[in-house]
Amino acid sequence: MWSFGQAVDSVSANLAEIDQALLDASLALSYAGIEGPEARVVLDDLTGLGPWVVDCITVDLNGTIAEVRPAEYQHVEGTSIRDQEHIERLLSTRRPVGLAYIKSVEGFYVMDFASPIFDEEGMFAGAVAVLVNSTELFGQALAPYQPDGTVIYDSDAEQIGRNTFSDPLFQQFPDLLVVGERVEMERSGHGTYEIFGTARDVFWTTADYQGGEIRLLLSADV
Repeated sequence: MWSFGQAVDSVSANLAEIDQALLDASLALSYAGIEGPEARVVLDDLTGLGPWVVDCITVDLNGTIAEVRPAEYQHVEGTSIRDQEHIERLLSTRRPVGLAYIKSVEGFYVMDFASPIFDEEGMFAGAVAVLVNSTELFGQALAPYQPDGTVIYDSDAEQIGRNTFSDPLFQQFPDLLVVGERVEMERSGHGTYEIFGTARDVFWTTADYQGGEIRLLLSADV
């Protein structure tokens, strides 16, 4: 449990690092603008945040991608992402958003974090976003805190990206679904379930980011 507490702190520290990097980038883009060579320099710096960064973008007031770095994803420039719920919320509220697990226009699932940009006169000018490989982000944050016999980070690729409540893989395990409903509703707690013939205890808690929540679970074989 001590390791679990350290793991939660590690995830929270990573989220705080993303938050600060986005704030710094949004301030730099206030002067650089959301497109052009100076904007690309800011985005290049933001991509250095960690090996789990997929790409970084700026978005205009219409929800259209203005700049993308690295250049290998330049083909998505000019694409509208306003239909993404968290981007619409940012454009409407002009407040940061994050922990949005989406199918990106680049073609794969990512976790998206974004911050508003205001120009030198304080006028809303768009947004800057960093797309994150969530498997790598949380794997890096949690891996040092995996004691022998206890799974803190599930590296089973077959389960990554699956929805606990709707995916057929999990429908055969009713105890897991009951615990899943509790995890969804309760910020922290303890439960038990059986999966693939193995009984497990699970403890969970919550990390917060800009009004969003993500549950972190410690699962141990009984």
